[in-house]
Amino acid sequence: MTARTSKRTLTTTDAAILGVLSWGPMSGYDVKKTVDSTVGYVWGPARSAIYAVLPRLVDEGLATAREVAQSQRPDKIVYRITTAGRAALKAWIEETPAPPDPNRNPLLLKVFFGDLTSPEVLADQIQARRLEAERMSEEMDRFEAEADPDDVYTALTRAWGREYARAVIRWARAAEARLRAS
Repeated sequence: MTARTSKRTLTTTDAAILGVLSWGPMSGYDVKKTVDSTVGYVWGPARSAIYAVLPRLVDEGLATAREVAQSQRPDKIVYRITTAGRAALKAWIEETPAPPDPNRNPLLLKVFFGDLTSPEVLADQIQARRLEAERMSEEMDRFEAEADPDDVYTALTRAWGREYARAVIRWARAAEARLRAS
């Protein structure tokens, strides 16, 4: 079966996977591991999404797949971005993105309807979100320490990650205090 050339617009998950593959050939497992340790804080697709997207990228001619035999493990499939995949990724990067959807925050929806539960329940959920943001902030610091100082692109995404985490931490501390005082 011959791969067809894709003419559709990439999804953000397609772009994240192609971007990671632009760094070199990887198995699906390696793609997930790399996403989690790099771009996962700005776009982290689920493992199931990665394994669904990879064969589609191959079918569309944006990536190739090669089975690699392993002695102690089952064979693995290694994916590589194609020239068409690089062109599609470049076109996606150069498109003006839609604004992020600030209206899809399950925690804030729960807070909005918070009068239907106790303040303590919401304070505990907000505390959990604050702790996640604190971990994210620590990761940004770790990434900063390990980063290439000349890589402006990852520096910009790390700066966004730090500022986002700080904003969540500030809001969560104030919200927790207010709810625990009520």
